[in-house]
Amino acid sequence: MIIYLFKSTVCLLVLWSIYKLFLESEKLHVFNRFYLLLSLVFAFTIPLVSIELSSTNADNNLVLLKERIATPPMLSQVFTPAEVVEAKKTTSWLDYLIVLSGLISVFFLVRFLRNLIIIIMSIRRNATVKWQGAKLVLLEDKVLPYTFLNYIFISKEYYANTLIEPELFSHELAHVRQKHSLDVVFLELLRVVFWFNPLLYLFKQAIQLNHEFLADEAVNKTYHDVPAYQYLLLSKAAQTSGLTLTSNLNFQITKKRLTMMTKTTSDSTAFIRKAAIVSLFVVLAFCLADFQLLAQEPEKVKLNSPPTVTSALKPNKITKEDVDYHKATVLMRDKDGKTSHREYKELSEEERKKDFQVLYWEKMVATEEMMEKWKDPKEYGVWIDSKRVPNSAVSKYKPSDIASYSSSRVLKNATNYGKHKQQLDIMTNDYYNNVYLKHVKESPTIYFDETKQKKQ
Repeated sequence: MIIYLFKSTVCLLVLWSIYKLFLESEKLHVFNRFYLLLSLVFAFTIPLVSIELSSTNADNNLVLLKERIATPPMLSQVFTPAEVVEAKKTTSWLDYLIVLSGLISVFFLVRFLRNLIIIIMSIRRNATVKWQGAKLVLLEDKVLPYTFLNYIFISKEYYANTLIEPELFSHELAHVRQKHSLDVVFLELLRVVFWFNPLLYLFKQAIQLNHEFLADEAVNKTYHDVPAYQYLLLSKAAQTSGLTLTSNLNFQITKKRLTMMTKTTSDSTAFIRKAAIVSLFVVLAFCLADFQLLAQEPEKVKLNSPPTVTSALKPNKITKEDVDYHKATVLMRDKDGKTSHREYKELSEEERKKDFQVLYWEKMVATEEMMEKWKDPKEYGVWIDSKRVPNSAVSKYKPSDIASYSSSRVLKNATNYGKHKQQLDIMTNDYYNNVYLKHVKESPTIYFDETKQKKQ
């Protein structure tokens, strides 16, 4: 979660900075609107995206994942293939922080619903008039027009005495037709969840300012008298509606609006900036998405000789008579307890006469409780039959479908470090019997233990 919040915040900061520096002052209002909205969606979703890429580089460390087709994955590191025991949970400061954050989110949700109820009650208590696809809500108070969804709230007295300038009606009608209220509602819902992110407040200001630019542009296209409209805005600048969910004429940005009305942006400038923005999103997606490089299935499995032997590797029903030990990888523990790895052809005649054991994974039956835990993507990264799969894929199997499994802690130098805590390798019955055991017999790993022979 911390990594996700960090990535989303960095993304928001970059996108907001680009907007302030290169887009806000340009007359690209429609493009800017969708840029701001897309920035919010992009920043909160791209860190969650997981993209799997195939690698054909045989030297890539990730090939080790595919080499587990035939050799126990614990040979290169110490793993514990046993029933996964859930760690005892203890209450920490993080638990209290999560509870506090949830309570604050509830507060903001209540505030949002309260504002929504105020608007709904205002609509129900006052008379409405249909006008050019919108509905005018006639209020008893003397207020400037403001908008929410399909409703334009105006003073009943001003309306009856035709004291509302046509430009103001056109301005609010532009808010209605362009559905600006939906942008604000979307942003408010984001703030309910991510209330602690100050960048959302900056985005809200930018979005509402852009709404005013769009509405002003609609007015000027209709009346073609910019100076007169600017004078009208200055005369009305001191009034406000006070409702956070509404689009209101007076958003304390009159100076910027007046300046924007006289600006122009050339087609070439617009094209360059739009193209640069598209490139920016591509770069951010590449930097912030969760890319997972997966090695493709090798035609021939290359066995890496391990440095140590773990107690998890047990000599079972497969014996030296069942395997082609001439192609074996040899693990040898000498009389001093030191372990080395060699090829079978490197052994002397005397060494070849010694007893050895075939190392391979025995069958282990999983339980439904264990399989339920495996579905947690924060705890486990899942490989089934040597293929990386979503954790939800575990639901497709019953305990009786699984022949063997093993898990290991993800080390700090591992590619997937931070994405999940443990790496889980599962073999189905069909894979275990027809692929894994076949390869064990053809290219086995055998173990000489001279310490035991010495005692004997």
